[in-house]
Amino acid sequence: MRKFAAVLMVCVAVPAFAEDKVEITPATLQADFESIAEDLVAAIDYKAVVPAEATGIAGFGVGLILNYTPVDDEDAWTRATAGQADIKEIGLVGLGVTKGLPFGIDIGAFYSQVPSTDISLFGAEIRYAILKGGTASPALAVRGSYSKVSGIDSFDLESKAIDISVSKGFAFVTPYLGVGQVFGEADPKNIGTLKKVDVEETKLFAGVRVSMGLLEFTPELEQIGDNLMYNLRLGFSFSL
Repeated sequence: MRKFAAVLMVCVAVPAFAEDKVEITPATLQADFESIAEDLVAAIDYKAVVPAEATGIAGFGVGLILNYTPVDDEDAWTRATAGQADIKEIGLVGLGVTKGLPFGIDIGAFYSQVPSTDISLFGAEIRYAILKGGTASPALAVRGSYSKVSGIDSFDLESKAIDISVSKGFAFVTPYLGVGQVFGEADPKNIGTLKKVDVEETKLFAGVRVSMGLLEFTPELEQIGDNLMYNLRLGFSFSL
C-alpha cells in the first residue's frame, strides 16, 4: 500500500512529510477519516481567486496561487497518523491560468506537482458572465469547477463545485464575493475498514483584486463547511 503521506505531500508543508514517514493507520476510525476528508476536499477545491467580470475574447491571465487551510480537527489527524506528525494546517501552491472566450465565457486551469514524484493536483473551471459588468454596473457570473489529485494508487481524492459571484471595479481595485456548493469524494484503497467519504459543503468567498498595470495582487477569504481558508493570487492579466 502506498503511503497516505503521498497525498498529504501535495498539500501539507511540514518537514515530516518530506521524509515520507507519515502514513494513515489501518485502525483509523471512520469519523476521523471523515474529518480529514473534509479538510482535504476544502483544500483542493478549485481556487480561481478572480472577480466575476468576463476576461473577453482576447483576455488572458496567469498567476501563482497560494492557499492556507487550518485543519478543523487536529486530534483526528493525530489519531489517524498514530501521532507521527502534528498536522495543524494544509498548504497549497500552484499555477493558475485563465483564458477569455466569446459570449462572456472564460475557461481556467490549475496545476501543482510534487517534486520527484508522479503526484499532482490539477483542476479546471468554466465560467459564464451573466452580466459582463461595466463602468456603472456590476458583473455577475456562474462557474463550474473540478479538481483531482492523481498519482496515488491507494487513495482517490477529488472535488466538484458550482458557484455564483458578483464583482464591481473601482479604479484599480475590484472587490468580489460569491457563494456555491462543493461536492467532494475521498476514497481509500485497502486502508483497514475505511469507506469512501462523500463531502457536500456550502462555499462562501470574498476577495479584492488590486491591479497595477498588467500585474495583479488578489487576496481572498474562503469558507467551505467548517474550514476557513486564506487564498492569494499573484500574477498578471489583461481584458479586452
